[in-house]
Amino acid sequence: MNRLVLFAIWIFSLAACAPTLKMEQHSGEIDIHDEELPRQVVILPFANETEEPGLDTVVRRNFANHFSSKAYLDTKIPVVDEKLIHWEKSSGKAMQQATPQEISAALGADGLLYGKVTDYKRVYAGLYSQFGIEAEVWMVNARTGKEVFRHREAVRYHEGGIPTSPLSIVVTAVSTGMNLREIQKVRMVNELCYKFMEKIPSPKTLSSNARPVIKEALTNAAEGPFGLKSVIKAGLEGEPGLVATFDIGNFKKGIPMKEDKPGIYTGEYAVMPGDATRDMPVSVTLSRPGGYETQWGDVLGYITVDTTPPPPATGLRAKGYPDRVELSWEGAKSTPDLKGYRVLRSDSPLSGYGELALVEVESFADRGASAGKSYYYRVVSVDKVGNEAEPSGAMRGAIVTGEPQKLSGELKEDAVLEGTYLITAPLTVPKGTNLTISGGSVLLFLPQSGLHVRGRLTVTGGETPVEFAPSGEEKWGGITLEGARATLTRFTLRGAVVGISSKDSETVVEGGLVSGCETGLAISGMSPVELKAMTVSENLVGLKLAGTAAKVSSSHILQNKEGIVAEGFSGEIRDNNILDNGSNIRAEKPLAVAANWFGTVQADGMKLGNVTAYKVYDARVPGGAVVLAVADPYAQLSSEERQKKSAELVIEAGSYFRQRNYGKATTLFAENLKVLPGPETYYYISLCYSAMNEPEKSLAYLQEGTAKYPQESVLWKALGMLSYERGDESTAKRALEECLRLSPDDRQARFVLDRLKGGSRP
Repeated sequence: MNRLVLFAIWIFSLAACAPTLKMEQHSGEIDIHDEELPRQVVILPFANETEEPGLDTVVRRNFANHFSSKAYLDTKIPVVDEKLIHWEKSSGKAMQQATPQEISAALGADGLLYGKVTDYKRVYAGLYSQFGIEAEVWMVNARTGKEVFRHREAVRYHEGGIPTSPLSIVVTAVSTGMNLREIQKVRMVNELCYKFMEKIPSPKTLSSNARPVIKEALTNAAEGPFGLKSVIKAGLEGEPGLVATFDIGNFKKGIPMKEDKPGIYTGEYAVMPGDATRDMPVSVTLSRPGGYETQWGDVLGYITVDTTPPPPATGLRAKGYPDRVELSWEGAKSTPDLKGYRVLRSDSPLSGYGELALVEVESFADRGASAGKSYYYRVVSVDKVGNEAEPSGAMRGAIVTGEPQKLSGELKEDAVLEGTYLITAPLTVPKGTNLTISGGSVLLFLPQSGLHVRGRLTVTGGETPVEFAPSGEEKWGGITLEGARATLTRFTLRGAVVGISSKDSETVVEGGLVSGCETGLAISGMSPVELKAMTVSENLVGLKLAGTAAKVSSSHILQNKEGIVAEGFSGEIRDNNILDNGSNIRAEKPLAVAANWFGTVQADGMKLGNVTAYKVYDARVPGGAVVLAVADPYAQLSSEERQKKSAELVIEAGSYFRQRNYGKATTLFAENLKVLPGPETYYYISLCYSAMNEPEKSLAYLQEGTAKYPQESVLWKALGMLSYERGDESTAKRALEECLRLSPDDRQARFVLDRLKGGSRP
């Protein structure tokens, strides 16, 4: 048996969970004298005692839908709310401060129905799943001021996921984008309201027998707002063989619905040019031929339709380089709902445009363009609804066809480079000579060539950085500074043996990107050197600091095989992000560094070799705070002592977990990761954070757990479920596919994966 499963059985052996839906059985309505019951009833706003935003509104709307089947004269919720707002403004009182008689007089009703949602749980992490909701409702007869009834009900789901029902068909038909959390909420609230209806009596002097039965109603309102060409969908489950329609407030009424299967009705409205409305409720109506009808409102939200496009992109420009065409334009920065810009390309100016990319910034580099061929480009602004502006005017662009100017040898006088150059052999800047390279310039280097500076080098990238790159696939020598003075700002450098080598040179390097080199930057000698706001990534060695007092600050040293290698280093490394490297810093001799972000505050996780960091940042710089590094207090324990300590922590953590004290349980599980890390601990930490509604932290532990224990299917399943719930479909698919590869018979994982792929449910 999987050890994670054994661990779960042990943790929860004292807290047996019901296997499926847990519901009490009721014998029907409670017998109350008919004269005690009011006739005209209003459902007042519910209170929300949970941490789930908007849950009170969802429960109230669903309750109102079900309550409409009772033999009362009820007032629609929007009418109730409008009258309440007017009364509160005119009286200066809040509803909670008013007597039942005052409210009933204002709303024209003799019965008031109050409610509150008292509990909501959503713990969902694969092996152990629990969802629950609890609410209380009570009715007051405004004529007498007496409480007629008060009921508290709860619905819990355990371990089995979502029970199958015809509602599943409605959900699939209406909204493939509806996430698992919303489905759970709808199911639980619906079950809860059914339970309330079993207990709530109806006046015997009024009849509702002729009304059609609706069991559930859903729309895809959560996918809004809706733009041009979008489709608004509605579905209901109810009595078969009748006539169904849906309304979008006063915007569109009587939209027909068809009966796809007995009792399952769906309808659609395609948004047309010029349509516009905001916050409209959606309701479905089921009618008998004789005129009797039942109307339910969607409980999850309102519809907003927006067909107004964003402002168009203007001023499109194209500039050709040997390996790309760079585009830039003026965008619609003042548009709050702007999604980005579609970049289009064609071989002719009038037609045949295809999309190259959707970008969020006002620039794009087309690296797929072919030399010797002209292209035409357009840019289209797109808002978050999907509305598109008119395309920009067409702009011609092409790869630079002329041969770049060739350079090599030693400069005889000061020079300024501006444009594209091919360095065919080492280019030398001797003492007493200045070389300036202007923004937008491109220097391509043949193998064995490089830039050797003994004089002065100034690289100043403006809006367009200076680019240093190999002319082909082979690496070039890099920039070598020997006894020189150099300032390099706003540049990219890639594909060199040593990107920048500074030997006894006064050097400032700022705002550059160095990647794909054997060594990104190598600094030696005691001349002042300052590296700041740099990004050094994907090199074998990011920085090599040897016999230098260089200062490294505000930089990102990421994803190198070795981040920083220090030998005889006496300088300063502070306020950097140094993480995701094979080793972050390795020193030849003991070295203490100032505060940086190493991806963790735990000393044993910082990937430091012979390096001490007493203070660190607790998050990325800027943004993080400086804190004391946390040392491993268990480093001296033997294997047996670690196992004993781990058992103590897990037993105590499990006890707190069963008491729903997730904060304390999290602290103890996290402590166990220091003592004896394992997949089960990662799993239950993520479970605790899910219970505390902190999905980002839960996700981080699941990602770390799957990386360290890739054969644990339950971790993959939990990662997939949480990613699906958060709308990250790509991660959800990958994780659930891996879960099913390891555990092919996992029905719950199959259920969600089929939904992601648009397939059928198990």
